[in-house]
Amino acid sequence: MDKKMLKIMGIVLGGFVILIIILVLIAACSKKKLDYNKLQDTMVSAAKSYFQTKPDDLPKEDGDTRSVALKKLISDGFMEEPSKTYKNEELVCDGSITVSNNNGYYLYSPSLTCGKDFKTQLLKDKIIDDSFVDSGNGLYEVGDEYIYKGEVDNNYVRFPGQNKLFRIIRVNDDGTIRLIETEGLENIQWDNRYNTMRTAATGNNDYVFNNLNSRIKDAVKGYYNDSSIWPDQVKAYIITQELCIGKRSDADITKDGSTECAVKIDNQQLGLLNVYEFMQASLDNNCTSTRAIPCSNYNWFNSFKKRIWTVTADAGDTSKVYVLFKSISSSMCNNSYSANAVFNISDKVTYVSGDGTAGNPYVFR
Repeated sequence: MDKKMLKIMGIVLGGFVILIIILVLIAACSKKKLDYNKLQDTMVSAAKSYFQTKPDDLPKEDGDTRSVALKKLISDGFMEEPSKTYKNEELVCDGSITVSNNNGYYLYSPSLTCGKDFKTQLLKDKIIDDSFVDSGNGLYEVGDEYIYKGEVDNNYVRFPGQNKLFRIIRVNDDGTIRLIETEGLENIQWDNRYNTMRTAATGNNDYVFNNLNSRIKDAVKGYYNDSSIWPDQVKAYIITQELCIGKRSDADITKDGSTECAVKIDNQQLGLLNVYEFMQASLDNNCTSTRAIPCSNYNWFNSFKKRIWTVTADAGDTSKVYVLFKSISSSMCNNSYSANAVFNISDKVTYVSGDGTAGNPYVFR
């Protein structure tokens, strides 16, 4: 075979290879990359549009829910069939959007299954999968709850689109997730009113008395109403709670909340930490009473760098409340410390990303 023929064959072969490459690139460009998080965002947007046309179908009462199926959103023209969007005829997905009324704010929670390739995971399930332990630092099953104990460093979380960090205290028995701010309101007095027992303005340690609020309760309420810190999209995740405000003594040995939860107030969005929640987080068996120093051992709450108020008052002195800094101590109400909000978020929040560490916190939808 002469050189001319070899040259012609080489040109033909090269042209064929180039044609194949071009066809592959065209196919790749025409087929959108499948992003399940983006697909769930599309479902949420479609559901919001759907309920804008049917506002009477939205849940009316706090705690109520409604749902709409993915197939309904597609058939009514609010979104495209995923197989068409991603130009993949083999893609078969099913799911729904649940809308929850959380204190007047609407949370849209997607649930999506696409064959064996993807299934929406609830944040509570991700937390349990990642951290459940029988010993050492981690998440312990206590009754029907899951509580972080020990020197854990993977219980950080942040709201979508927000930078503020929170830490997970536990997964409650109803599946809601209890959080505490890593940074809260600074220089807050628990109370500064005149105390008749002390005959001075040392404050009274009733969080609420005869429908009258303590100074700190008013501060927490005002804090929640600050839309620059708690915008509507964040409030939609927060579940109305019963806040335990019972007083306890230094010698109290309970860790199950029975003392604090003997007195409750309902319809609260934000609260403060209870003493028993700090005690539960310690792995030291010598954490046996309210002010036992060993409670500070093997306890992730030790990472807090400032003194923070608890919501738990000292039953032995009407002018004192318990404060956390490494361990629990009793402090005059008119002192000024940090008030770190504690609250519950919906059991329907879904996992998006993160491993729970401070540098890569859990992000949810």
